[in-house]
Amino acid sequence: MNNFIKNKIYIIIMLKKLLTNIIFWLHFPIVIIYFGLFFIPKSLWKDNITFHFWYVMIIFLIQIIWGTVIYPKTKKIEIICPLTTLMQRLRGYEIENERNYNHSFTSELLEKLKIKLKYNIVSVIIMFSILIVVIQYFFFN
Repeated sequence: MNNFIKNKIYIIIMLKKLLTNIIFWLHFPIVIIYFGLFFIPKSLWKDNITFHFWYVMIIFLIQIIWGTVIYPKTKKIEIICPLTTLMQRLRGYEIENERNYNHSFTSELLEKLKIKLKYNIVSVIIMFSILIVVIQYFFFN
């Protein structure tokens, strides 16, 4: 294999890694806003609870729609983040690979911070937090 082809392959691999990192870090503000909104008092932002509820519902809806779109490939009804699918695809995982739907940014970020927390535990925390958002919206808004 000549140097031109080797360099081209190297550039493609580096671009994939760069895109994967960009997509990974695009998750960060989404998650920070998601959890950060719990700590903004209503006295500081009157419509915080309403915004938080609709923010969560829109993210949830996007993931349900995306899970439905790729259902023919996965044969599973899952809540799947389109950013995660793209990120995992760039890493070389097929859409039907469980790393696409059994994966979370939060778990991966914690792993990078040397904090081991299984995907299932992160899922329970997220579902519990969604429940809190819904309860806040319907009972404390």
